[in-house]
Amino acid sequence: MSGNNLIINNEGRKRKITTPLIALLIAVVISIAFASVFVYYPMEVKLQPVSQPVYFYYGSNSNQNDLGNGNTISVSKGSEGGSLIVKVHPTYQTAVYKSVAKIVNDDSRAYNVYVYVRTSITPITGTGSAFTGQSASSDIKICFVSSTRSTSDFPTPDYTVNVRCVSLQSTDLTYIGSLGAGGRWDIDLYVYIPEGASGITSTTYTAQIHLIYTPSGETPP
Repeated sequence: MSGNNLIINNEGRKRKITTPLIALLIAVVISIAFASVFVYYPMEVKLQPVSQPVYFYYGSNSNQNDLGNGNTISVSKGSEGGSLIVKVHPTYQTAVYKSVAKIVNDDSRAYNVYVYVRTSITPITGTGSAFTGQSASSDIKICFVSSTRSTSDFPTPDYTVNVRCVSLQSTDLTYIGSLGAGGRWDIDLYVYIPEGASGITSTTYTAQIHLIYTPSGETPP
């Protein structure tokens, strides 16, 4: 070997092989040698399902009369309380739907609760209010009520205390709070539709959300 070159005599003929080429040949040989080796470690995963510690339940106004002829505050929940569909029939200005459903914690520990809006409602616009300065854009949100509720402000009322609301007009993850052992929250809907908005009676607006609960302090993915 001389410097970075290697001279090989092959049947009387000399060939020069450089050091990088030698390294490549070695790498190829090693990769071939290990390509057929597979190591198996035994492992076992077990699932032992439990009853749901936190679940949806009917509110005091589930399936009660709503605005419009024959309409109701339609509420359907899954057989185990792990899913919920609510349909309401608001009109112009502000409609507050009190206790359309509940979220219940039957466990002996607290759970952190989040709401993730996956599909939002496009804001509804209109400029027909008699009051100057009243918002020309809708405000639609789901609210979680821990105790008594009240409203204030004029001309558009809003909640004051004991209520955590999440806008259904934008996609986002929002922390609601800690639902204590044996606790329950009312679920309200707050809907403000500005006067002058067109086509609302021929449109169904849908928001899709996940309610997330966890005993962990980590933020859900």
